[in-house]
Amino acid sequence: MKQLFVTPFLPQKNAPQAGHRLAYDYLTRLAAETELDVLILSRTPVAEKDIEFRANVRNVYVKQVSRFDMLPSLLANPLGFTPRFYSRYTKSVAAFLGELVERNRYSTVRLEFSQCFPYAPGLRERFGDRLRIVMGVHDVQMQVVLRIKSIEGWLFARQTFALEQRLLKLADKVLVLSHKDAQLINGLYPGIRDVQVVPIPLPAFLKDVRRSEQTVKKGNILFWGAMQRRENEEALLHFVDSTFLPLRRRGLELKLFVVGSDPSERVKRLHGDDICVTGFVDNPGKYFESADIGVVPLLSGAGVKLKTLEMLAAKLPVVSTPLGAEGVEYDGNLLNVCEIDAFADVIERLYRGGAASVSAPSMAYQA
Repeated sequence: MKQLFVTPFLPQKNAPQAGHRLAYDYLTRLAAETELDVLILSRTPVAEKDIEFRANVRNVYVKQVSRFDMLPSLLANPLGFTPRFYSRYTKSVAAFLGELVERNRYSTVRLEFSQCFPYAPGLRERFGDRLRIVMGVHDVQMQVVLRIKSIEGWLFARQTFALEQRLLKLADKVLVLSHKDAQLINGLYPGIRDVQVVPIPLPAFLKDVRRSEQTVKKGNILFWGAMQRRENEEALLHFVDSTFLPLRRRGLELKLFVVGSDPSERVKRLHGDDICVTGFVDNPGKYFESADIGVVPLLSGAGVKLKTLEMLAAKLPVVSTPLGAEGVEYDGNLLNVCEIDAFADVIERLYRGGAASVSAPSMAYQA
């Protein structure tokens, strides 16, 4: 049985972005079960040396696209256009994909991430039910758009709802990362054929994390995430102003570690005696081992937050907004969920060794 895995990003084992790491894991597991080819639709050049999964699959195809490739889709249907879905779509790639499926006679095409879903209508029209289409949903885009505090939030909401519903209904199977997203999709879009929750694998570095009284440094706070994502930068800057600096002024000996790839100049300027901005690190394990508290002060975004799962898996006490804990199924006592206005009080209680108010959702990841 031959399958094609289509992704808008280069999956890598230790990629800075959690979604790219997940895609790598799903891809390599799928390659162990079937004859697998991979099509990468990338905004940037992909070097052969960076394709870590090459030995696991049969063929790897790379098509480079640009932001300007969205213009034909916009002009063809301005009232139904949404940039979140069409950022990787071109007619030339659609033709290439169709010919690839025809030539290699794939039984299944897996479209990973929403950016690849617009290729489903062409595949369904050309191959009908002979081709099985699987869609890997990392974020429900309708929820993302509604939470965005920008022009996109009101300009593309209607189009996103209509398009996401139409595309998901073309899939034979829709894979999601949490029961919350499964319920959300079934509630928003009745009639989706098959929605399944897939386990979230943990990154390899967590298996070597050993937290103890000797490694943990009191007052170390960990902010963990890819800093090129707008919601992470927004959350960090608000946390520093609303929580971290006021706690420092109260006399708490805290140090904040901002660990994640591609921090902006604005974030880099935070670096100093009390705030360490690391940028990308190959192995963040030492920061997990030394942290006293992890924080997920997210104010926007959608989908299960892998950063929350990863810190909990390392047995690190976590203070999170409800949005940062969304989709996290956890039944332990390390997760403290509160609104951002209460972060300072909860962190101070944890710092001083007291109990904090604890929410107990269940956990859905696998080691």
